[in-house]
Amino acid sequence: MQEHRATRLHWDFRLEAAGTMPSWAVTRGPTLVPLEKRLAMHVEDHPLDYQTFEGVIPEGNYGAGEVIVWDNGTWELVEGDDPVAEIAKGKLKFVLHGKKLKGLFTLVKIKPREGEHGEPWLLFKDRDEFSDPTWKIEDHAESVKSGKTLADLQRSRKDAPIWKSNRSAAPDGTAVKRAARRAVATDPIPRDAKPMLTTLVDAPFDDPRWLFELKWDGYRGIAVVEADRVTLTSRNGKDLLHQFPEMKALAGAFRSIPVVVDGELCVLDEQGRPDFQLLQSRDKPDVRGQKQRRKPSPVVYVVFDLLYADGRDVRERPLDDRKRLLEELIVPDRGVLYSKHVLEHGKELFHHAVQRGLEGIVGKQRASPYRSARSREWVKIKAKQRQEFVIGGWTEPRGSRKEFGSLLVGYYEGDVLHYAGHVGSGYDGELLSSLMKKLDPLARKTSPFADMPKPNTPAHFVRPELVCEVAFAEWTRENILRQPVFVGLRIDKDAKSVVRERPQHADPDA
Repeated sequence: MQEHRATRLHWDFRLEAAGTMPSWAVTRGPTLVPLEKRLAMHVEDHPLDYQTFEGVIPEGNYGAGEVIVWDNGTWELVEGDDPVAEIAKGKLKFVLHGKKLKGLFTLVKIKPREGEHGEPWLLFKDRDEFSDPTWKIEDHAESVKSGKTLADLQRSRKDAPIWKSNRSAAPDGTAVKRAARRAVATDPIPRDAKPMLTTLVDAPFDDPRWLFELKWDGYRGIAVVEADRVTLTSRNGKDLLHQFPEMKALAGAFRSIPVVVDGELCVLDEQGRPDFQLLQSRDKPDVRGQKQRRKPSPVVYVVFDLLYADGRDVRERPLDDRKRLLEELIVPDRGVLYSKHVLEHGKELFHHAVQRGLEGIVGKQRASPYRSARSREWVKIKAKQRQEFVIGGWTEPRGSRKEFGSLLVGYYEGDVLHYAGHVGSGYDGELLSSLMKKLDPLARKTSPFADMPKPNTPAHFVRPELVCEVAFAEWTRENILRQPVFVGLRIDKDAKSVVRERPQHADPDA
């Protein structure tokens, strides 16, 4: 088995049979985790002398890139006597005696998905004494031939052995056709794609046509990841790399680039739950007005959708396909986390979210394309009453509090800003000072609200540009927030987009 970084990282699995080497490209690599399936695309047979090659395939040759001998050994059939005949039947059951891979395995041919090219198989480890539920391929990166990793080989590329192939000499023209397919022009990268937005509904539901994910509590951002450039843009078009510079290393988190992905920047607490206030703390100044000097909380980019990969714009493909491709592309432990999902059982996941104190869940139609708009094909069900509001002013403090007493907040209906109440809790001294520095430059003499606020201390007004997140108990009959608590500022949302969220009936067929 050779680890091979070509157009994308994969592992070439080859079995010697009848004087040649039938081969499969395993996109996520093999595993010793029992019954965990790996997609393995059946490719052309390779010559026997290629099995020990470790080095570089130059540009212009089929499979250009770096190759190491990731594992080798012997193998034997468990079912049948003729491996060529078993491959023709579409199933191989065999035992490997490798340095890394040992025990019983199965390869089985599957039906291609609609529009999928090639011959897909599944490779998986059967249960036996060599099974290992904790096994991870990233813990076994070195070559069994040289001890080098692919990264080592890239650094010493100029001194590495070379393999050149003349694929055009194939008598049946197959290589020529494959090379021609590889030369087909790629789709343009959707650099300015806008995010697909959810519709709030009133209750969780179960439906086999839907998948359900946890609702991640952070800053939404679409990343365009290329070899020499990364952009990370919020839903209101702001550059997020300025605040999260560690995301400039996203190119190392995907097995194939360029890619365009959609996700949420989060800080996770000790129990792995997203904590929006920890995310906010990264941008707090200290008491001297300088950026905090303590080490900032680590940020993880939780990705849940794929817009572009392997030279193809995949937004029109079903969500099921996009998520499968996305999971295969992610390199573990590189700052990117795949947003897992459950099929059909939204009520159970919602109950889990409530039990863990999470914000809620998101439901998505499995067949839905990616649309840069708000849609009923994606819905959110909140476990807590929480939404964004526009800051239109502040009140003078009372007692020992400094800076301000409450924030005056509202929401838009068209071009009209409606008052929703005053938010007086959720602050500490450091946060009060930080917010006041943002409010002072926005001062104005008149109220921006259509309906004049009636706070219990004198009010000061600001231009309605800042957006904050507020948790609350309920709306009163007068359309005022009851028991509101400040959660944090939203840098990823435009003030004019903030409306009052009114849940619609949860109808999966709508």
